[in-house]
Amino acid sequence: MKLGIALGGGGAKGLAHIGVLEALEENGIKPDYVAGTSVGAIIGALYCLQGNAQGLMEITRDILESPEFKKLDIEKFYTTGATTFETFKKKLFEKYYYGTLFFKKSVVKIEATEKLLSRLFGDKKFSDLKIPFICNSLDINSGDEIIFSSGLLYKAVWASCAIPGIFPALNEDEKIFVDGGTINNIPIEPLIDAGAKSIIAVYLGETPEFQGEPDTGFQISQRALAFMKFHLDQRILKLADCVVNPETRGHHWADFTDLEGLIQKGREAVFKNIKEIKRINGLWYKIKKFFPKTSKKGAGKSSPLTNFSTL
Repeated sequence: MKLGIALGGGGAKGLAHIGVLEALEENGIKPDYVAGTSVGAIIGALYCLQGNAQGLMEITRDILESPEFKKLDIEKFYTTGATTFETFKKKLFEKYYYGTLFFKKSVVKIEATEKLLSRLFGDKKFSDLKIPFICNSLDINSGDEIIFSSGLLYKAVWASCAIPGIFPALNEDEKIFVDGGTINNIPIEPLIDAGAKSIIAVYLGETPEFQGEPDTGFQISQRALAFMKFHLDQRILKLADCVVNPETRGHHWADFTDLEGLIQKGREAVFKNIKEIKRINGLWYKIKKFFPKTSKKGAGKSSPLTNFSTL
């Protein structure tokens, strides 16, 4: 009976995935499969390449301090400043950023994205992994969810992390790949299709909260999209046997400065759910899953899943 772990998207909040994997390992729990979306694809691929969680924090810190990462200039999307005036300036940039997308495809350049991911994964392929790993993306030509399970790691992770308008899409074989979170933010169904019977989902979201009434059509649209995404996530999470939800409220998706704090949040979330995690990883639970009354496979499927190999 195979255990799968689905690592969801969430930008900088995904640093909590490291703590989750560390704490699971310390409790003798190792997955047979790992699936990742967006930042979950980055952490998941690094974890499966090593085969364990040891050193993940050091590798991540090295990347966050690297010239390649700093060149992405991600912090400019962090809209909370130390003072009211700084916050105003950052929110003004946000509006400017949306305006610039009328004239270019993404804020971050292709060269910067490729350099960073090449530094992370080099020429490693899925065949080099010590734990089976898959990640997902959306092909905006066909509208299909694409599952990557072979080929070059850095290209597959790129496809899964290409936040529309921020990171450049990956163009490959007449397909245009963007962030997997746009179609499936917690890749549980791909794990089921891969053969996982018990699934731990690591979810980085929370119920959206807003203050005051929206003043503009843009603010109304943002709120509506936030709630739409949240409720879609809740439907996806029903496919999991256990949901680990690190307390990351208050952490902005573009703020990568609190590596150790977010890792600790991931660890705490595992400790909070450890009894349930051990239960679903136990023999009796696995026996019951082996003879289900009804199958979850395909439940909630809204789009075809297509396998794709990056050369």
